[in-house]
Amino acid sequence: MERVRTSPRPHWQAKLEEIGFPFHTEADGTAYWDESAHWRFSHAEIETLEAAAEEVYRLCEEAVGHVVTRGLYEAVGIPRWAAPAIEASWAERDGRDMALYARFDFAWDGKGGTPKALELNAETPTSLYETAVAQWCWLQDTHPQADQFNSLEEALVERWQARKQAFPALVSQEEAVHFACLMPHPEDEATIAYLQTLALRAGMTTKAMPIQAIRYDDASQRFLDDAGLPIRHLMKLYPWDWMIRETTGRELVAAAAQGRIRMIEPAWKMVMASKGLFALLWELNPGHPNLLHTALDRTGFPAGSMVVAKPLLGREGSNVSIATLDAAGFPVGQPIAQTEGPYVDEGWVYQAFTPLAEADGNHAVFGVWMAGDKACGMGIREDRALITGNTSRFVPHMIAPG
Repeated sequence: MERVRTSPRPHWQAKLEEIGFPFHTEADGTAYWDESAHWRFSHAEIETLEAAAEEVYRLCEEAVGHVVTRGLYEAVGIPRWAAPAIEASWAERDGRDMALYARFDFAWDGKGGTPKALELNAETPTSLYETAVAQWCWLQDTHPQADQFNSLEEALVERWQARKQAFPALVSQEEAVHFACLMPHPEDEATIAYLQTLALRAGMTTKAMPIQAIRYDDASQRFLDDAGLPIRHLMKLYPWDWMIRETTGRELVAAAAQGRIRMIEPAWKMVMASKGLFALLWELNPGHPNLLHTALDRTGFPAGSMVVAKPLLGREGSNVSIATLDAAGFPVGQPIAQTEGPYVDEGWVYQAFTPLAEADGNHAVFGVWMAGDKACGMGIREDRALITGNTSRFVPHMIAPG
């Protein structure tokens, strides 16, 4: 594994815009997409990351089952009233409420030891298009004879095809899959449009709409789109934990529990999306080589430990801090690193610090994508800071020939 400095392609911005990737640069002019370098891996290293992701995903599914069986919803930050929807969808997880996708964040330097799972972005993962399309186009332009850990697009089409088999009527206008996100939001809209394109390739009927335009009709007990048509299948780029705080969202949860609407991702992904699940993973699998010591309180860590504090339901690196703990579990002095954000009252999860891959002053986190329970691609985010956030750069990768 190595970070290789390279010269960006001439007119790289225009090339990205030609393939529908306009958000390559932040509003302040700093690059989000960065092809001044790439990461190069051996086949064996990619196989190690792939195996780690599939193993930890298996453990995550077992942990979700543990939560559902024992009703441990509060431990992962989910209100108990949402349990009927979670349990109904969990019962059909291998059929009508199957998972579509997810993205792990792994830390690993490739120099020894095993990849460590930091978290799982289980229901609204970002960087989909840049992983599946933008970095593949970069590879074809710069290293056409090389390979990449990237069968994400084909794997997602297969997931849509599997869903169509579970719902044969999805080819009809009456059973269209509605794709919704907050609008206007260029990045989310691009992601939704890409997922919609893949569903069309799988033979589905689709429609895109703003999620804020969804309304509930009391007379028919149905959710309606912006044209007044019933929504039976909803692919939402909108987190469940936001929905359960809103009136319409609570009605959607109730409808999902009764099978009146099918959600993508399904309600059981609520559990998998909580960072509290990693505390349960450690409790169920202490010492597992792909896991880090994670807990809902700090008192179990040895004095002098570096520990990362994360909001239970946080996103995009917000409100994360890294500190050294004393014998009582309290931070010693100022945090080593910290970020601001809106997640201040969510509850916390604490995880042993492990270093990311580092080169040229850049810290890289490896985002391994899952389609169902199969690892199928990787996107890499870099930052000069220890904490990866929303504005951290996306850097492409390749597999070294041979």
